Amino acid sequence: MVEKSRKGGDGCLRLFIISILTVIIFGILEVTTHMSFLFAIVLAIIISVGITSLILGRPSGKTMFRNSIITVLFFICIYTVGNFLLKFLVPLNHETPTFTTEDVITETSIVENNDTIAVYSNNRTWRDNYGNNYSGELSVRTQDFLRLQNHIASYVPPSSANFWGNLYDYIDRKDTPSLDLVAKTFQNINTQSKLNQMEFAEMVVSCIQDIPYSFVFQEECLPAHYYEDSIKDILEECPDCCIGNIMYGIQNPVSFIQNLKGDCDTRTVIIYSILKDFGYDVAILNSEFYRHSILGINLPASGLHKIYNGKKYVLWETTAKHFEVGYLSPNFNDVSHWNVVLTSK
Repeated sequence: MVEKSRKGGDGCLRLFIISILTVIIFGILEVTTHMSFLFAIVLAIIISVGITSLILGRPSGKTMFRNSIITVLFFICIYTVGNFLLKFLVPLNHETPTFTTEDVITETSIVENNDTIAVYSNNRTWRDNYGNNYSGELSVRTQDFLRLQNHIASYVPPSSANFWGNLYDYIDRKDTPSLDLVAKTFQNINTQSKLNQMEFAEMVVSCIQDIPYSFVFQEECLPAHYYEDSIKDILEECPDCCIGNIMYGIQNPVSFIQNLKGDCDTRTVIIYSILKDFGYDVAILNSEFYRHSILGINLPASGLHKIYNGKKYVLWETTAKHFEVGYLSPNFNDVSHWNVVLTSK
């Protein structure tokens, strides 16, 4: 009789411990593994029940089942409330794309192998999403820019259905060798600041995020009043924030460094190329529904992600400052509308 009373008395305590442990263990699994949401929550509950049984003793099967169901409902409630708060409160701390003509590209020269080489260069200073300040030259050789500026126009798409993935892969393979001066700048920052893998990726992405947004059109840029209100309002404030007559509406990375005019996929491709060159497992995701392009990165991080070929790619917005990895604007955050079109590994 005493034993029965003890088991009945610890019911609330047992449920409380299981619930808290489930939240903690799920968080650890979410950050450190590539598990799906459902598998992670089931495993977290199993581990929590096991730990609690070691502490308080093994309950009856009926009690264990009841506690598991209550824990699932409790966790779903907490998870839903948390996502709601992220959608409606976190966006207040993020910036929308900026449009300006203040960035200046200079024509200068560098010395390579005792030869003077003409380059286009821009001296950038920026701050990452955690308050760290960086500076460095983004440069490309003039001869590389002239050689590559129109190469997308000669691209012949294969018969495969993955048009954008094949195009991005072609651009990456053509341009990456000529981004070596940009890679050198990032490597120097890495050496000086002693960045870890995530910090380095953050430094690179925030550099491109910091560059003001420009529209890239396949047709010529028209006066602002020809466009829908969302584009019209921007071009009225910044008429130069548009570059036209660009095949497929995307600039290759070398041209982007030469003029710093780029939209969503122009930015995702250059970041993809740079991080791939440094050995990262990265992806480009497109959405026909949102008419947008973003980056995915396979690193231990929390937030919105897409599982592809058994790997977890955490999503990353590239078109505006202060968007952290794993967070997308509420206007673009339904993961079901995002599709992986290219991966580096």
